[in-house]
Amino acid sequence: MKMRCLPILVSLVVFMACSDSNRPNEQIEEHILELEQQALDKWANGDPVGFSENFAVEATYFDDIAALNRVDGLEAIVSYFKSLEGKIPAHQYELVNPKVQVYGDMAILTLRYQPTSLNNEPGPPWKATSIYKFNDGKWKVVHANWSLIKE
Repeated sequence: MKMRCLPILVSLVVFMACSDSNRPNEQIEEHILELEQQALDKWANGDPVGFSENFAVEATYFDDIAALNRVDGLEAIVSYFKSLEGKIPAHQYELVNPKVQVYGDMAILTLRYQPTSLNNEPGPPWKATSIYKFNDGKWKVVHANWSLIKE
C-alpha cells in the first residue's frame, strides 16, 4: 500500500515544484509593469523628469523627439527630460500588448504606447523597449528606446 502511494506523492511534489517555478518571474513581470506604469503616469501628467526616476546611473536612451543620438548616463538623461518640461501636454494613454521577458537579473519590457486623448484627439502611437537590471535590490532601466510607429 505504501509503495503504491509513492508514485502519486512524487508526481504531486513534481507538479507543485513546476507550477511554482514561474511564480518569481510573474512577480518580477508585474513589478516591472508597475514601475513603468508609474513612470508613464508622470509623463502623461506633463512630468518628463519624473519619468526618469526608474533609470540607472549608467543608463542610455533614444527617442524620436530630440534624442536621435544616444543619451548616455542618468545626469544627461535627466537634463534631456528637463528640456522637455512644459512641452508634454497632459493626456490619457493606453498600453497595448506590454510584454516582460525575465532573464535572471535582466528583464526586457516591450510595449506600444497609445495616447488616447491629446488635445481631444488620439496622439501618435509609439513603440518602446526598456531593459531593466536588478541591482542593489531594485529594478532600474539601463536602456530605453522609444520610436514613433510609422505607417
